[in-house]
Amino acid sequence: MPRISVVVPVYNAEKYIGETLDGIAAQRFADFDVHIVDDCSTDGSAAIVQAFCARDSRFHYHRSPSNFGGPAGPRNLGIAASSSEFVAFCDADDVWVAHKLEVQLAVAEATGAEVISAVIRDFADGDPLPRFPRPHADVPWTAISHRRLLLKNWIALSSVLARRSALDAAGPFNPAKNHVAVEDFDMWLRITGMGGRVVRVGVPLVHYRKLPTSISASKSMMIRKALNVIGEDYGRRGRAGLFRVIRPLHWFLYVATSAWMRAVRREL
Repeated sequence: MPRISVVVPVYNAEKYIGETLDGIAAQRFADFDVHIVDDCSTDGSAAIVQAFCARDSRFHYHRSPSNFGGPAGPRNLGIAASSSEFVAFCDADDVWVAHKLEVQLAVAEATGAEVISAVIRDFADGDPLPRFPRPHADVPWTAISHRRLLLKNWIALSSVLARRSALDAAGPFNPAKNHVAVEDFDMWLRITGMGGRVVRVGVPLVHYRKLPTSISASKSMMIRKALNVIGEDYGRRGRAGLFRVIRPLHWFLYVATSAWMRAVRREL
């Protein structure tokens, strides 16, 4: 059984999925398998993935019984199809650097954290990928507390390496329509709400492709959905009434923190 399983949901990603899988296959840490779950694509994604699987036995193709309308359902199928100690996630248009899994596994072993995320770097479609050198010394990391997550989702899904035990304890990604594009935020809040430890590696390990057609492209829609997820977290802790009172404050803090993050990422 491999140490890490990688889950990749795919829907009509024929333009990018090959580069994404190349980045996974090139990992310096090689004890992993990959479960690519096709959410009933209507383009050439299936043929590209199946050809890749035929070349590398670590890669496995699965097809959803029907279209879920979002990545949560395919991710749940990928998790269920795997059995490794750790699960890593990658969206079908993002690209990992070659030392991504190697660095994060070392941090996981050093910290005992349940979720290990990392810095990402945006790139526009068609731009060349910058090179990120492998860190030579101890890799910096910071803890992401539950309280800090309530201000902003600091965790990019394609950067996550998670312990299966934490995913199992939190339950599956929520595939409901109102959770599309924030189902990962909901998962991290559930894990940290149960006392799970989350850390963020302070070096870039993922190239995040910025696309105008992305389901997370609408900022106002994303903030509304994020606030709904935060409200659900308050409800799980018996504080739904409090959230209704302070929701405008959360809106302001989420907008302000998002603007600060964008400014920092432009400078880096």
